[in-house]
Order: sequence, then structure tokens, then C-alpha cells
Amino acid sequence: MTDSDSSIDLLEPLPLGDSIDDTDHEIERAEEIALYSRSIATNVSNGLVSPFVSFISLNLGASAGILGWIQAIANLLRQFLDPFFGRLSDMVRRRIPFIVISTITWIIPYAFLYWVKAPEFVILIVAIVNILLSLGNPAWNALQNELFPREVRGKLTGRVFWFGSFGSMVATLFTGVILTFAFGENIEYQKYILIPVGLGVLISIIAVLPFRKIEEPLRREGVQFEKTDGNLKDGIKEIFRNKPFRKFMLLYSIFGLFWTFSWPLFSLKQINILNATAVEVALLEIIFAVTSILFILLGAKIADKFGRTKLIILNRMILFLFPLGYIFATKIWHLYLVHFFIASIFNLSFAGVNAYILDMIPRKNGGLYFGVLGLVTGVFYFIGTLLGGYMVQVLENWYSQEVSLTIALAFVTVMRFILGFIFLSLKEVKLFPSSYRELPHYALSSFANLVRKPFRGKK
Repeated sequence: MTDSDSSIDLLEPLPLGDSIDDTDHEIERAEEIALYSRSIATNVSNGLVSPFVSFISLNLGASAGILGWIQAIANLLRQFLDPFFGRLSDMVRRRIPFIVISTITWIIPYAFLYWVKAPEFVILIVAIVNILLSLGNPAWNALQNELFPREVRGKLTGRVFWFGSFGSMVATLFTGVILTFAFGENIEYQKYILIPVGLGVLISIIAVLPFRKIEEPLRREGVQFEKTDGNLKDGIKEIFRNKPFRKFMLLYSIFGLFWTFSWPLFSLKQINILNATAVEVALLEIIFAVTSILFILLGAKIADKFGRTKLIILNRMILFLFPLGYIFATKIWHLYLVHFFIASIFNLSFAGVNAYILDMIPRKNGGLYFGVLGLVTGVFYFIGTLLGGYMVQVLENWYSQEVSLTIALAFVTVMRFILGFIFLSLKEVKLFPSSYRELPHYALSSFANLVRKPFRGKK
């Protein structure tokens, strides 16, 4: 294949490189249960442990730089080995073993937080956790790519995300609210870390049981695929000849540098500046989860009916308002308003991002595609998070932490706003039933039907 052979008509479906017919490949109930249960379990487990990690790190005296390293290592190693694990799952034509092992094991290293005496050791633990997560990430995304028909990818990816958000909300309610009322504000997070870790492992084991009823899509009778060899170099060359994918990966990574830049800044603002309690931080997470539950499925319908790119543009361009809101917040309830308003729009448009990625990736090499995407974005996330943490730490040589945070947040606000416009160049990679010009009429008709529904059948 030459470079000129890779030009793709952006209004036609991308070549899948396999013989699956989407009209015949319907998702089974057992497949849905397995995907949703795994999504719930992973997010519940993460929600149970994440608050403990943050508070243990701060209680051990973690600086802005250390917080940056913790998040940066998580961003990098969660995705650094994705190409290797993804290619391996392509070669053996199996996704489920990678998903199962990763789902059960990733949370176990957090148990060692019980014994740590310095925040630097948290970095090592987080590194091991995210390598284990990386084992299952490309296989998880590739499995969805193989199972979901192209016409309803937005809806189905939206449902997976919806169940995950529900799991996050349940876990956050438990760790942030119930435990606080049970033990008071001064919870000894390090003392009790083994409890959420144990619960997370148990929930994860239960959650992967439905995968026993799923047959590997690449091994099903009648499915013919070109043989995938183990040449990683040729596989990566193929990926970079896919022009729409290459472009999206570049834009997404550049923006990701300043998306993650603010992550350590948010924690510092919440806890060190606004003195937020565990309950108040938990409510911020719950607000995000609630907006996801409310809006993600609506956005998924729009993505499947009208297209992905306008949702992606909205999803990226709205994000500059997060750091801007944090600059002006002087009370924790100000952040509640910021999170609700911006997260509502973010979650409404998020299904378009995931569905667009699936549209561009052929099934037979899905593991490697997701692996390379994860690696490239992970490197940018790593750099961005470190820059955010250390920018504040350097500025503290001349200013107070509050002023340093304000300067860093203002910088990332401007960069997010500018870089949001680069997504205007994205084009659809498949046709859709309707145009966005029809969206207002569709919305009004749907609302009218909703209003009339209670009165149907009444005389």
C-alpha cells in the first residue's frame, strides 16, 4: 500500500478490513450485561479508592509537584504499554482474557497505601496500578468496536458510559458521604484503605462473571479476517496512513496537553484554598455523575442521527470554562454551579467523541489502533499534568499558592479556548440520516410528543 492509497472518502464508511456485516451483527443481551457490569464495577472500584489516594497523598505532605507526578504517572502508564497489549490481543484474536485479568487485578496494589510513609511511594503504587489498567484498555475498546453496529455506536457507547457514571455516583456517595457521617470529617483514610480495596476486588470478580457467556467476536463461526502478523512496525505504519485517524489523534493529543494541565490545580483549589471537606469534594463528583446520567444518552441519540463532529467541537470548546470558573470561585458552592453547567454540556456531547473514534478504526487491528491512540495521548497527558503541577510550584517562589493557582488557571483557560478551534477542521467519516439543520425541528417534535404522551388514550 502506498501513501496515496490511504486517501479515504470522508463521506463513506471506512474500510473495516474484515467481513462482518453490521446489519447481521446485532449485540446480544449477554454482551450488554457483560459490558455494563464491567463498566459499573470499574467505576465503583475507582470511586471507592480515588478519594483515599488523594487525601492520603495530601496528608503525607504532597506538594503541587508531587500531585502533578502522581497524576502524570497515572496518565502515562495507563496508556504507555497499550500498543504492546493491543497488538498482542490482535494477534491472539482474544479480548476477554485481557479485560478480565486487568479488571480483577488493577486495584490490588492500592492496598500498599496502608504502609506508605512518604508521598513519593504513592507515585510507585499508582504506576503499578496503571500498568495493570493498561493491560485491559485496548482490548476493552476493541471489543466494543467489534460488537457495536456502526449505525448505533453512539447509543451503545453512551450506555456503557452511562452505567459507568452510575457506578461512580454510588461509590462517591459511599466514600464521600456515608463514611463521613459514620466516622466524622477526620477519617483516617490510610488506616481504612484496605476496606475499599477489598470491596473493589470483590465487586470486580463478580462483574467479570458475565464474560463467560460471550464468544470472542474474532473467533465466531463465519467471521473471516486477514491474518494479523506480529510486525509492530508495519502495523503502526498502517495506522499513520489512516489520515482521518492520524489527524484526530494529533488534535486530541495537543488539546490533551492543556486538558490535563489543570487536573492537579483543581485539587489544590478545592482542598487547600476553599478548604473543601470530603463530603464537599464528593458532591462535586456526584454532580458530574448526575449530569452524565441525565444527558449522555440524549447526546448519543444526536450523535447517531445527526453526526459526531459538531458534538466533538462542542465537547472540546466548552472545556475552557472549567478553569475559568475555578478562578472566580470563592466558595465551594460556586464550584457546584460550575460543575453542573459545564459538565451537562460536556456529557451531552461526549458520546460523539467515542463514536467518532470507533468509526475510524478497523476491527481486525482494533487493539493496536487503540493502543497507539492511548500511547500518544498518554504522553501528552503526562507532560501536561507535570507542567500544571510544577508551574504552580515555581510560581510559589514569588507568590502565594492562591495567586500562583490563579495565574496557572488563567493560562490554561486561554490555551483551552484557543485550541478548541482546531477541532473545526474535523470532517465526518460516514453518512448520517439527518442534518444538524433539522435538529431544532427534531427537538421540538420530540418535546411535543413527550408532552402529549400522558394524554393519549384519554377521552
